Amino acid sequence: MTTRAASEIVIGPVITERTYQLYTQGRYTFKVSPTASKTEIKKALEEQYETQNIKVRDINTVSMRGKKRRSFRRTGAGSVGKTTDWKKAIVTLGEGQKIEGLFGSV
Repeated sequence: MTTRAASEIVIGPVITERTYQLYTQGRYTFKVSPTASKTEIKKALEEQYETQNIKVRDINTVSMRGKKRRSFRRTGAGSVGKTTDWKKAIVTLGEGQKIEGLFGSV
């Protein structure tokens, strides 16, 4: 089994109104590799944020389906395309822990 770098597993944070609401409850949402397992995600996050000394308590993963998109050209008929499928991980940290700098100055 090959090991992947933490940056290959955790792609980046997902910042929306709903994820900010989860952030106030101590839960963080990340876009992750579609093939990553929960244990790989946990190890990658703890490695990425080891300077902040975080411990991941729980992980929930959701496979998100890509959206259909239409592109209209001059001919009138639109070609139908699709955005890529992706996976998100909702991470719960230990009691009283925070990831600093994720939501900027909010």
